[in-house]
Amino acid sequence: MRSDTDTEFETWTDITTIYDFTDRWQYNGDQGIRGVVSRNDFTILYLRPSVHYRVKPWFTVHGGIGFFQTFIEDDGNISELRPWQGLQIVWPEIGGYAISHYLHLEERMLWLSGQRSDADFFTLRSRYRLGVGSPTYKVLFKNGIFWNGSLELFWDVETSFADNLVHRIRYDLGVGTHFSKAWRVELHYVLQDGRVIDQVFQNPFSSEEHILRLRLFYQF
Repeated sequence: MRSDTDTEFETWTDITTIYDFTDRWQYNGDQGIRGVVSRNDFTILYLRPSVHYRVKPWFTVHGGIGFFQTFIEDDGNISELRPWQGLQIVWPEIGGYAISHYLHLEERMLWLSGQRSDADFFTLRSRYRLGVGSPTYKVLFKNGIFWNGSLELFWDVETSFADNLVHRIRYDLGVGTHFSKAWRVELHYVLQDGRVIDQVFQNPFSSEEHILRLRLFYQF
């Protein structure tokens, strides 16, 4: 059993598709793949459709469901269902910089296969993200660049197993540009703190994850 902290490098790639039904209702879902380039021991595929309702220009209600499939070499797979609900407040806005507060509650249901086929777990997880987004600077590209950053905290409300994948802090810094009215792209560096996994994997471990994330956005 390992007790040390592992430092891992991962790549995430995803695309978010956006469609405005009305001025208030919006579809905003993402789908992607994680780990396939940087790791050979696991890969994650996911699909996360969601709907947003704009109560006020500065206040949005969010909801959706996530489908995650994790393929783990020599240790079986994990299927996960994540219904979730969220509230976002954008305030204040100072000099073109927008501060956002996002509170997110998700129910995580996991089914394990392979060597752990008789195990399944449930976790009710809360998340709070403090973010900032910049105005667009007319440099480098035709449509300029912008940057955004966030600090996100995760904690359990209820769980069916003692130590799991969800106790962490996430730091995120990204830079992006608009290719057109419909397309934009962002490149992010993400740092996630250590995690201790017990009862999920055969060898519990702590891990510090450095993530390079490519995000594409398409507005219908």
